Amino acid sequence: MNALIVNLNLAVDKTALVPGFKKGRVFRLGNTVTLPGGKGVNVARALRSLGLEVPVAGFASGFNGRWIAEAMKKEGFKTYLEVHQTGESRVCYTVVDALGRSTDLNEEGPDVPPAAQAGFLKRFTELAGEFRVAAVCGRRSSGLKKGFYSSLVRLAAARGCFTIFDTSGPVLAEALSAGAEGIKINRDEFEELSGAPYTPARLAAFFKAHAPKGLKTLIVTDGAGHTHAASPFGLWRVTPPRLGGLKSPTGAGDSFMAGFLFGFLKGYDFERTLKLATGAAASDCLTLGAGLIAREQTLAYAQKARVVKLA
Repeated sequence: MNALIVNLNLAVDKTALVPGFKKGRVFRLGNTVTLPGGKGVNVARALRSLGLEVPVAGFASGFNGRWIAEAMKKEGFKTYLEVHQTGESRVCYTVVDALGRSTDLNEEGPDVPPAAQAGFLKRFTELAGEFRVAAVCGRRSSGLKKGFYSSLVRLAAARGCFTIFDTSGPVLAEALSAGAEGIKINRDEFEELSGAPYTPARLAAFFKAHAPKGLKTLIVTDGAGHTHAASPFGLWRVTPPRLGGLKSPTGAGDSFMAGFLFGFLKGYDFERTLKLATGAAASDCLTLGAGLIAREQTLAYAQKARVVKLA
């Protein structure tokens, strides 16, 4: 198979459109989208729209976990879920107003017991050799032992599997130190990781400093602003296309990851891959719900994205 999506902290995702949303008021929600989610599930959903089926691996717990597993089965996703009963898998809420501004309320989820962690790593060891890429996406699960993300990197590398991460905080730093080959994060996450204000020059310097450890691709998105990407072959700036009728930006970064993975797996050159990723993110912004894109729309917006090599 081409890619394995690792979404450790799976969720029940609920997105509601509330045109006149204001704090301190009561609202009755009619148009609510409820889907199994988490960043990795959004990536898998967007990849499906582009024409590529990928399985999802992660943890599921309690009644919510059973619902997530069943809902993903109904959507036709293949899953490798490590099931435990320590609490309930999280619920994440997104409220979108008439201007497309979103407010996210995300639960943390339960602690993952040591036995479930060990079971997942054993399964991952068996799976890693079957895939070209393992994309580790989303919030860490609570209770994971220190070194869990390092183990994912090392196990994948030992089996010739490329790893790319879209996560944040100490676990991202851990994965980077262990030799993660790809990182796709946003501006705030880069500033947290690097400990310095974001500039394209700092991105390039950060990449140069960590390339000897194995880093081959570093991408930093900035909402409606420019995306910058570094590889051993240079530094690129991506200008996204202008959008009309913004519905919600939630999930756009996940669809960007999907477009990048699709281009990578299909052997597209770096510039074409960045354009496709940007087109997927743009399409996501025009839907209510994360990872929901249209292929033709994605391709159209990809043509409108502008990619310039800076160095």
